[in-house]
This record gives sequence, structure tokens and C-alpha cells, in this order.
Amino acid sequence: MEKSVTTSVRLPRQLKRQVDRKAATAGCGRNRIIIAALERYLLEDGQAAYNSEAVRQSKIAARLDAPDATWDKMVEGDFPTS
Repeated sequence: MEKSVTTSVRLPRQLKRQVDRKAATAGCGRNRIIIAALERYLLEDGQAAYNSEAVRQSKIAARLDAPDATWDKMVEGDFPTS
């Protein structure tokens, strides 16, 4: 098991209540809920950066060919940036 460190954060009361309710429903501690949420956020954030870079590189490569709006639309659909 990875060693952990203690940190503190300030949460709005309503968010803390939501975290506590989720923890009670899941049968675990609030720490586990917060860790899972942070891990998911960071994974999604990393995926968004990857998608943006993939679109950028695809557009650069596409410039070597004749302009193709259909291709641009397809690439943007495969790698959403939002």
C-alpha cells in the first residue's frame, strides 16, 4: 500500500454534506470518496490534454494535404476538447 500524507482542505458545507452522504451510501469513509473524485478529475483532465494535442497534431498533418472540412469535422468528433 502506498504511504499517504495528511492534508486539509476547506469545503463548502453543502459539498461536505454531499461527500458524507455518498460515503454513508457507499459504506466507506469520506477520505475514500475524496480520493476517488480527485483521481477521476485528474484522469479526465489528462485525457482532455491528450485529446487537445491529438487534434492539434491532426490539423498540422492535415495541412500537408488539401483542405478538407469533412476530415476536420471527423477529427474534432474523435477527440472532443470539452
